[in-house]
Amino acid sequence: MAVPRYVDKDGRRRQVAAALRRIAAREGLEGVSIRTVASEAGLSTGAVQRDFGTKEALLLFAMHEVVEAVSARLAQVRIGPGRLSFAEGLRRVLTDLLPTDDDRLAEARVWSAFYARAAVDAEFAQVLAGFDVRARAALRAAVGWAGEQGELAPGQDPDALVELLLVLVDGIWLSAVRQPPGAPMDAQRAAVEAAVAAVTRG
Repeated sequence: MAVPRYVDKDGRRRQVAAALRRIAAREGLEGVSIRTVASEAGLSTGAVQRDFGTKEALLLFAMHEVVEAVSARLAQVRIGPGRLSFAEGLRRVLTDLLPTDDDRLAEARVWSAFYARAAVDAEFAQVLAGFDVRARAALRAAVGWAGEQGELAPGQDPDALVELLLVLVDGIWLSAVRQPPGAPMDAQRAAVEAAVAAVTRG
């Protein structure tokens, strides 16, 4: 009697998502297909087809994976009593997004590719909107605490500041992906410091 073979479908789906990210980082979403992703992941086209069905389902899964990875990493930055000051936390969050290694560069390129897709695809836009909701809530709490501690620069409107910080996050990624591979991040680091100085009390 044959013993059924165990297949780690969740692990295989993550493997496929990682392969898609590598392709998207190199070629953009135009290079992504069931066939190219299967080849990159070292799997059969049929296996990927069974797990995802369509290219759209594959792209959406990979986008969820990127959003969750970024969210989890940024959630580790804790601002508050006995933790980081608002300025320290903001600096760490913005610096963490800089593509200072191959993994971060791939992440930034994939993120920008998904942003472009979200402009014309409601399902992709919904995923990014969910990220924005979580990011906005976390920033609102951090900004509120910073205001209570007197850390914000005079005249800052908390709601406007939250929106500004969301724009900064997008801007850092979109600016960085236009740089040639291996380019120094000096200008981006200076922009981070300027942003922190502009919104906090020195």
